[in-house]
Amino acid sequence: MRRGWFVIPVLAFAAACSSSSGSTSTTASLDAGVGPGECSLALPTTKLSLPKDDSLHSDKVEWWYWTGHLTTADGRWFGFEEVFFRAAEQGTRGVMVHSALTDVKAQLFHHRSNISLNDVPATPDGFAYAAFDQTVTGGGGHDQLHGEGQGYSFDLTLNATKRATLQHEEGYTDYSFGGYTYYYSRERMAVSGTVVVGDETLAVTGTGWFDHQYGDIGTAVNKGWDWFALQLDDNREIMLFVVKDAQKPVVVGASMTDANCVTTVLKPEDFDIVPTGTWKSPHTNCSYPQGWNVRVKDLNFVVAPVMADQEIYKSTPIYWEGASTVSGSATGRAYVELSGYCETSNPPVP
Repeated sequence: MRRGWFVIPVLAFAAACSSSSGSTSTTASLDAGVGPGECSLALPTTKLSLPKDDSLHSDKVEWWYWTGHLTTADGRWFGFEEVFFRAAEQGTRGVMVHSALTDVKAQLFHHRSNISLNDVPATPDGFAYAAFDQTVTGGGGHDQLHGEGQGYSFDLTLNATKRATLQHEEGYTDYSFGGYTYYYSRERMAVSGTVVVGDETLAVTGTGWFDHQYGDIGTAVNKGWDWFALQLDDNREIMLFVVKDAQKPVVVGASMTDANCVTTVLKPEDFDIVPTGTWKSPHTNCSYPQGWNVRVKDLNFVVAPVMADQEIYKSTPIYWEGASTVSGSATGRAYVELSGYCETSNPPVP
């Protein structure tokens, strides 16, 4: 689970959380765009059916979330983020849209946040959403994104190279602090397309990560968390998610997926996350951890942001989400999200 607190500005446009039932499926399914070996097997679950569950649901809160790493032919590196959040209050649904681009060479971070009370349409086996010049279409592990803001835009095609990873073992969990979530990820997607920065149009390729989560996350919206998505160069992926509950870390979900799509659920004792520094934002005066020593079983990693200033400050709440490097027991790249570190409020643009 992650990002429940993003729905606060959407919910504020309507009213307090009301109950709604979750959406379930009783048929195991084959995810699209997968490779050989275990990656070609049907998903071992009765909780989710893909690509059917790529579409929207009746649950209170839902999001479709992409991050990833892009490079040009000469090695110039960009990180990207695009997300559609959806939330319901007393029969009214609102949508919040974010996009961001990290220009590593120029050490520039661009981002945009907008909010609307116009709901997104239902699309069988997928999604086709457009708002504020941002669009996402696709399903079954084959997606297309367009994001833009001041000084940047990107048009990207993503195709899954591994089957979906079911977080929480079966893609579902009940939270110890109340509520529930459905959660799966496509943790390795081949990306191609173009990035525009200033007057430059650049062809890019790279690797993306897709999260889809929905459920009753009302009890989690006021809690902060640290979320790590590691894509290792040896074709393994690691997801770590820790909620701060009354300043005490609570492991809500963690997994490691090998090159053959075999996922191991990690227990709290299987990993540690130790910050190595801090950064104070010039935009909000909020402080965030910066740099981490991460242990996963017998593996030890150093996760380092490519630049400190990757704060999404044109938003309510404000959070930090940024491209990072991975070194140590294996090399790779990562995205890290830090929420609950900033009480300052900057409402999204209607």
